[in-house]
Amino acid sequence: MARPGAGKRIVLATYGSPGDLQPFLAIGAELRARGHDPIVATSEIYRDRVAVENLRFAPVRPDRTPGQQEPDFLHRLVRDRQGPATVFREMFLPSLRDALVDLQRATHDADVVVAHPLASAARLAAEAKGVPWLSAVMQPMGYLSAYEPPVVGPRWLSATFRTLGPRASRRALKMARWLTDPWSKEWHELRAELGLAPVKNHPLWEGQHSPLLSLGLFPRVLGDRQPDWPPQARVTGFPFYRPRERLLDPGLRGFLENGEPPIVFTLGTTAVNDPGTFFQESADASRHLGLRAVLVVGHGNQERSTSPSQDAIAVPYAPHDLVFPFARAIVHQGGIGTLSEGLLAGKPMLIMPYAHDQADNAWRATRLGVARVIARGQYRSGRVSHELGRLLDDRARLDAAVNIARKVSRERGADSAADLIDAAVH
Repeated sequence: MARPGAGKRIVLATYGSPGDLQPFLAIGAELRARGHDPIVATSEIYRDRVAVENLRFAPVRPDRTPGQQEPDFLHRLVRDRQGPATVFREMFLPSLRDALVDLQRATHDADVVVAHPLASAARLAAEAKGVPWLSAVMQPMGYLSAYEPPVVGPRWLSATFRTLGPRASRRALKMARWLTDPWSKEWHELRAELGLAPVKNHPLWEGQHSPLLSLGLFPRVLGDRQPDWPPQARVTGFPFYRPRERLLDPGLRGFLENGEPPIVFTLGTTAVNDPGTFFQESADASRHLGLRAVLVVGHGNQERSTSPSQDAIAVPYAPHDLVFPFARAIVHQGGIGTLSEGLLAGKPMLIMPYAHDQADNAWRATRLGVARVIARGQYRSGRVSHELGRLLDDRARLDAAVNIARKVSRERGADSAADLIDAAVH
């Protein structure tokens, strides 16, 4: 692809699940439409997805494997029986030295670099090249505010901190920052090897935010600016990704168009790789309630979902923006992409947080009055039936979902992000 004469070469560096990639594809497509030359730098497994949007691609290690599972930090400590520092580096600073080599290659003639929080080597590559770097935060908890303490671990813990106020939360965050500071040693060593000035900030705490611009890539309704957010933070709204050729399976479309609105059960792009009994319990709950169901079970999970029924259909995949408008309610894991699509569709939600930011996202959705939360360990058909019954009988939640959808529909996340990037490079 030839470089546009007046455009800028913009490296969009991201790492993680398809849910981490898609907002960057949306932003990249918008930048390309404006005459820029965006390059998506990410895992090799996503090369074809990037090519579909006619965007240039740069491979960055580590690669991901199809169907990769991503249990949360505490789960991995127990499952893998590794020290917290090792788990932290593998999850949040993956293959740092290899990634730096690849990103130095990707940024050799870049005009600006935009980095996902887990693309920590992107900052190093940009600074070594003398190229401006901008940062992106995918969810409100990424700003780690003491005024809205993130929901991590038991829900009662963050509720306690919210009750105690920002002073107590600030102390807890400071302690967590201190405990994890030695775990970023390799990142600081790489700075020294590159001849960069030493810094005291942590690449996954305050150091993840560019001093020039931090893009908050989430719906504004989920998080207002707090007093301790970086002053350069700008919330854009969620950059919804809309591939050119996305269609509903004909069988699914027929099911949706010929009957009462169903409950849609989905685990997004990553938790679906480790569903446990989610789909069996979901199918049982919908049968108990006498409601129709769509189960988006992922590739390879059809046999674990439900037996064929005229009131339920299991599909490996369905674009959320096409199926959610048909739903009576949505049951999901609370990933920022799935949650944002649910908010846009204006549907009440039952959220079963799985890992990472999902518990915090779920809390924010309940604060908006559009959702109820059920713990993963309590996800049994009887409890699901009870929670769904309460959700569907609550007129206030149905009205709140419609009102929130109006607000989210007015946002143009990819456009707003591109506007801010444009302003930063000119």
